[in-house]
Amino acid sequence: MSGCDDRRMKQAMAALFEKGRDGMDADGFERLREHLATCPDCQETYTRLSRVESVLEQRALPQARSALLEQALFARLQPAPARAVVAPERRKWFASPLFMPLALSAAAATVALVVVAPTLERREQDVPEWQARSSAPGEGAWGVRAFCISPEGTVLSEARPGGTLTCAEGNAVQFSYTAPERVRLSLEGLPSEGEPLRFFPSEGPAPEVAAGVDVTLPFSTPVQGGWLTGPVPVRARFTDAQGRTVADTQVTLQPR
Repeated sequence: MSGCDDRRMKQAMAALFEKGRDGMDADGFERLREHLATCPDCQETYTRLSRVESVLEQRALPQARSALLEQALFARLQPAPARAVVAPERRKWFASPLFMPLALSAAAATVALVVVAPTLERREQDVPEWQARSSAPGEGAWGVRAFCISPEGTVLSEARPGGTLTCAEGNAVQFSYTAPERVRLSLEGLPSEGEPLRFFPSEGPAPEVAAGVDVTLPFSTPVQGGWLTGPVPVRARFTDAQGRTVADTQVTLQPR
């Protein structure tokens, strides 16, 4: 963290990894995550310490941070006003009628982690953390996972890169990405009929996102309004600053 001069954030990070929940409350954790979204030096340190802690506890996400993240997620899932529904124009990118913020800001490079479901905790021992997020051990450390989340904030199911997520009407779809380096990311749904569905970003060019493991994207997409009536392949495209493809993966969404 030599490149960051924010002493408060350094002390907060030290308290989190030394004392766990005893060293930080949910509000303090949100402030730290907000800082990580804008500070690459602190984010790098946070990621490194997180890997060490995960190995020591033999969990994908240690208990202390899991509890703090759950508190943050439940706070974000309080009822929020619906966004106005705009009649789509032909060839216009998809925009969901309602998005529920699950992370700390709408910035494309939001640093957050999804609430732990039991499947997130069953990490194979002696498998590097990057590989644990791949579709299979030994494959490239790039990809997007999809989660089906209930209105109460419970993770009902998940799908790894190459897999299929089943999610019923009334729940929400949340994505997280894994990338070993800073890149640009876009997520586009390709239904068999109709226009492409733009999940991330909702508009504009693909934004730059920070390197990380299971970093949640800023918004979830409610399954409502009839957009998920059949299988929808979602293409995750990672590109460099020149627009060249670094990795291209896919996860499929389907209704229950």
